[in-house]
Amino acid sequence: MRTLRQRKYLFALLAILALFAACKGESPTAPPLNSGGGGTPPAGASVVITASNLNPASGSVTTITITVTQNNQPVANGTAVELSTTRGNFVDLITGASLGTATVLTTSNGQVQVNLTSSSAGAALIRAVVNNVAAELTVTFQAGPVDDGSGDGTTPTISSFDPTFGRPEGGQLVKIFGTNFRAPARVLFDFGPPVGTKEAFVVSVTAKEIQVLTPAVDLAGAQALPATIKVIVGAGATGEQTVSATTPFNFQAQILTPVITTLSPASGPIDGGTRVTIFGSGFQAPVQVFFASAEAQVLNTTFNQIIVISPAGRDTNPDGSGPATGPIPVKVINIGSSTNATLASAFRYTPKMQITAAGPTQGPFTGGTRVTIDGIGFNDPVAVSIGGVAAQPIKVSGTQIIAVTLPLQLTSCGGVSGPISVTNVDNGDSATATGITFTYQTPNPTIVNVNPATVAAGGSTTVSVFEALPGVNKFTVGDKSLFPTSTVPTPNGVDTIAFGLTLPLSFTFPSAVCTSGGFTGTQLQPITVSVTYLNVNTGCTDTASNALTINPVVTACVVPPSATVTNPAGGACAAAGSIVAAGAVTGTATITIANNAVTTQNLVISAAAITASTNAAITILPGSATIPPAGSASFTVTIDPTAPGAVTGTATFTTNDPARPTVTVCITATGT
Repeated sequence: MRTLRQRKYLFALLAILALFAACKGESPTAPPLNSGGGGTPPAGASVVITASNLNPASGSVTTITITVTQNNQPVANGTAVELSTTRGNFVDLITGASLGTATVLTTSNGQVQVNLTSSSAGAALIRAVVNNVAAELTVTFQAGPVDDGSGDGTTPTISSFDPTFGRPEGGQLVKIFGTNFRAPARVLFDFGPPVGTKEAFVVSVTAKEIQVLTPAVDLAGAQALPATIKVIVGAGATGEQTVSATTPFNFQAQILTPVITTLSPASGPIDGGTRVTIFGSGFQAPVQVFFASAEAQVLNTTFNQIIVISPAGRDTNPDGSGPATGPIPVKVINIGSSTNATLASAFRYTPKMQITAAGPTQGPFTGGTRVTIDGIGFNDPVAVSIGGVAAQPIKVSGTQIIAVTLPLQLTSCGGVSGPISVTNVDNGDSATATGITFTYQTPNPTIVNVNPATVAAGGSTTVSVFEALPGVNKFTVGDKSLFPTSTVPTPNGVDTIAFGLTLPLSFTFPSAVCTSGGFTGTQLQPITVSVTYLNVNTGCTDTASNALTINPVVTACVVPPSATVTNPAGGACAAAGSIVAAGAVTGTATITIANNAVTTQNLVISAAAITASTNAAITILPGSATIPPAGSASFTVTIDPTAPGAVTGTATFTTNDPARPTVTVCITATGT
């Protein structure tokens, strides 16, 4: 009997699954988020792709964001973006529906977002194309451990589930996708209070997919009831693990009645093309959306959101006589159930933006200039660019904007000019003033003072510059490049700034002939140099010609050293007398050299040597000496005759005396 009951239950289950599959095939499939055509893509736009995770695990999801701008402003809402991937598939961000390996999305505020998932590891090359511009990004899915059913896999994850909504009667087959699933498994639908949690019937379990039949739920008069899907793997075991889906599964009535709460944006240009999101509930694809009498292009439909492209304003009147006056109603029709809803005064058409005048057309680079922009079609909030630089709007009406310029980061000397443009943030409408440019005036720095104007090398002076600029400032003093010890406050360019400079000692000074104590010497002379200011960031410069006199550190008359042999005196030879030849006995003689007392420099003997000798071995010590002014040094000559007879030699001294660079003294002795 038990076996028979099990067989009956299995047959019944298979019949239910077949019925659900047939129902699913007959039901319309909700289009993916942001999919559809969109407006004509602009040429030469800037396309940037980013990913929330460049190295996700295989089976997980990473969010891809494509940002499309033109002239540093978001492109018009509804701009078409073609997407493709070489691995995995795209998944709708809201519905969780698969979009395949290639899809077309449309922008909102210059961006589109979509999830990317891959069940296998490897690199996925993502390519986004907007008209003639393409961008690419590589996301590498990382290999993770594969569950072999032993119960020791890693933490489970839920990447998506399909479908994302179902009927309240329950019994609908739902596939839950993820990683590290293992049996036994339980699946719970958590509704929160007061409904609580209901358990689904698990049909099958693999490592990456669980199939369940949904439980029944009482909507209690509501059109929809969201539930969080919770998966428990290894249920009942010590190591059981639980994971919850990040997006809800919605139980909703078979026949939905739409309710519209608001539109965003709630206005757009009369030419249409605005990407509008309709918020509410009870939306059931396929739907029709009307702006007054004009049908809008539907891009995407979910239970609580519809994305459309607004029609042209001229089509909203039944007789085609032009745009309906004032705010117009928006109507949503659920085609399958013939239910509908209308929101009065839901959308307002604004004139096509145009800038007719703007001024003033110049101001300081430090910002703060109030610029008035006149025209039509302005719709707060707006983005304003003045001179090609973002400005701060402080007052916005349909015909006039007042904006304040912001400080400009200077990169060149001279004025910086650019166009004036305005973009309506909510509907993407924009305009650039024709024939009107704004110039950010760059001041011309001027050196106004150098104080003190006379300073010794190694000392300090202060250079005052009117309208000095921010950034790196450098000075050239004579042939020396100097950076100031003070910094420029920001913002600046309007005040006189004092820069402190410390002069080096390495300037080259000319010299003149002088006398001291009857001796001729040289005396260093001051130099007069120009001072040049340079702002490195902009190249702006100014020069104060012959503005600074620099004195040498030593100003006295410098008399060079003078080498005088004081012993032996009178040009005599240094004599050692009679010395026993070829024996252990040596003889000595002394040579003394003095430095003139008037000199201010040391006398340097750099080499003392015997340059010639006869009939003896002759040495001299020390080999060098430094003799201060009025001082002297003695050198000992040692003589060792090699044979009886006369001994002769010459002691040669190399000096820094410019008059006597070489001093020689003769040496005599007799070998016995």
